[in-house]
Amino acid sequence: MDAQARIVAAVISMPILTAIGDSIGVMGGYAVAIYSLDFTGTTYLKNTWDFAHSDDITSGLIKAAVFGFIVALMGCYHGYNSRGGAEGVGAATTNAVERMLAEVRRGLATSLAA
Repeated sequence: MDAQARIVAAVISMPILTAIGDSIGVMGGYAVAIYSLDFTGTTYLKNTWDFAHSDDITSGLIKAAVFGFIVALMGCYHGYNSRGGAEGVGAATTNAVERMLAEVRRGLATSLAA
């Protein structure tokens, strides 16, 4: 499998995983609201629907796709350029994670400064 296929797979799968995680979070909130806070199910679901704006959901899924792109790009680059057997692969993994975190931090700083 080449790098392009891995990057496309990450860009597609990260928003799907994010949507699954968001859904599980809403279900967990539903369980807490019903069993611990004595809300009615209708009240919880109505408030969740009213306060969840489509812009928030869309931006979260776009961020997940961008994050998937960065993770896959850094992983492919450092993985393909690793040397020295298992030790080299370990060092490449560490470098990929460090570089990916640096890029995400830089993106956050840029978006917060704007």
